[in-house]
Amino acid sequence: MIAHVFVDAENIPPSVTFKVVEHFGKEHTITKVDIVAKEDTLPYKYRNLDEKIYRVQNCFYGKNSADTWLCFEMVRAIIDEPDLELIIIVSSDKDFLPAIKFAVDFDKKIFIVSNGAGHKTLAEQLKILNVNLDAVELKDFRLKFGDVPSKLEKFLPLLSFRVKKYLFDCEDRIKFILVKKGKEIFEVPFVAGMTIQVFGRILRELNILSYSDSLRSFISKNFLKLTRGNRIYFRSEAELSEPTLAEQIAEYFSEHAAETIKIFIKHNSRLSEIPFVDGMPLDIFDKLLREKKIIGKSASIAQTATKNLLKIVDDKIFLCNDEEQIAAYEGTIKNIDEYFSFHAAELRKIFIKHNGKFFELPFVDGISLELFGKLLREKNIIGKSTSATSVAKKNFLDIRDGKVFLCGEDRLIELYAESTGDLQAYFEYHADDAKNIFVKRNGDLFEIPFVDGMPIKIFDKLLRERKIIGRNSSAIKVAAQSLLDVHDERVYLIGEDELEAAQDDLETDLEGYFIEHALKIRTISIWHDVNIYSIPFVDGMPIKMFGKLLRERKIIDRKISVEEVIANNDLDLRGEKVFLK
Repeated sequence: MIAHVFVDAENIPPSVTFKVVEHFGKEHTITKVDIVAKEDTLPYKYRNLDEKIYRVQNCFYGKNSADTWLCFEMVRAIIDEPDLELIIIVSSDKDFLPAIKFAVDFDKKIFIVSNGAGHKTLAEQLKILNVNLDAVELKDFRLKFGDVPSKLEKFLPLLSFRVKKYLFDCEDRIKFILVKKGKEIFEVPFVAGMTIQVFGRILRELNILSYSDSLRSFISKNFLKLTRGNRIYFRSEAELSEPTLAEQIAEYFSEHAAETIKIFIKHNSRLSEIPFVDGMPLDIFDKLLREKKIIGKSASIAQTATKNLLKIVDDKIFLCNDEEQIAAYEGTIKNIDEYFSFHAAELRKIFIKHNGKFFELPFVDGISLELFGKLLREKNIIGKSTSATSVAKKNFLDIRDGKVFLCGEDRLIELYAESTGDLQAYFEYHADDAKNIFVKRNGDLFEIPFVDGMPIKIFDKLLRERKIIGRNSSAIKVAAQSLLDVHDERVYLIGEDELEAAQDDLETDLEGYFIEHALKIRTISIWHDVNIYSIPFVDGMPIKMFGKLLRERKIIDRKISVEEVIANNDLDLRGEKVFLK
């Protein structure tokens, strides 16, 4: 078809324009590309183009002047170009609707290429204007421009961008299956191995399921299977003919009749008697509880087993012996009085200091942090918003694996040193771990003792006592300049790979680079991990600068390759510099 392209350059980047011309030029004969924008907003890539094809139109000034000019040029092309068959509009605005109606009335085919955000609204407005929708095709430049399967195309107006992008990326693997909801049958796009989250989103966006409907039940009833990794597949013929849940359970207990006993299971304050085989597979036990409606589909089988003093080993479930039952029972205790009765022989008295006051309270070495917090609140020592962890640490109690312990003498010395900032006590305790390192401050090097993982509070006090920094200086800044890593309020040495990347960052003056290239800075959009970020960019900036910019903006961390981000966006790496394509 003979085609004419019209570009609203005020809201479409050059990269999209050139992709459109390249893609549609393979199937159609593009005679002209009109690029409309005000002179002062025109990107430099639209300059010095082939004048035989490209024509840049300066629309002078005014808020909607580009849209008005675009409509005018479309009408003029329809009248002056009798061979014109196809009009391609590249814009994210909707102010050219009258021109579209005019073009369709003259039997022209229309492609509208935009960011897809307003496609649904645009289709509704075209319908109101009595425009023949068969003559208009909406293309999303964030997705593929190519023709999609006709079956998929009818679903697109109802789907969100994330779902559309997923389906476009999996285009070669899409199957169209029939699913049943109640008495109604629906056709839906399906990709074998898709996650339950994506499948659920598709069903809800197509108004087949509501958020109150059970997605897992729907999957089972439609002869699909859900794996442990929450991915959905077709059932094989063998799986379709396998016995029902009740038949599987009956067959298992028939084979183990001599070993079957009766036990009671408690769930939601209700006791239920069930058959049980010591060492039975966990999945059979799970199916048994669900088939007897003791637990629901969302309940955790492992949690139910633990609460009933059963143990799980290698995906099998067993009765606990006496010692194991005692230990398991202790884990279920949530009441303070019940806990202290259970540990009466281990009970002792300790003093707790909070807000300048001392309180005597009962204590069991190894009490769970949850129960310790409950005890402090029942005794009115702390309020609801106060952290039990903070109180424990201030009173030199040790917290390990979610439990609270009294400290041994060595650990007490360490905690005291960390909380008070006593450098001598800290380095005496860590004498075997201490080493001398050099730190950098304002170009000068200083040798200091150092313990890998030392608290930032100790590190800060050490720098001040050595007069390396003053009152208003930052220990964290010194750590960064000295290629040390600070996280979780502690200071660490970093590995060789991180050391090299950190050295690159120190040698890269990002602020100075942007000041030097202020007149060339533009804002571009970067896609990474399904998110869009707007960043400043200079065409031809060094890859080290670009990498540091991405890390400073928290777009990537040091584990993500800068080259990977460049490859996934409209960017080109030539040598050691990054360019827009």
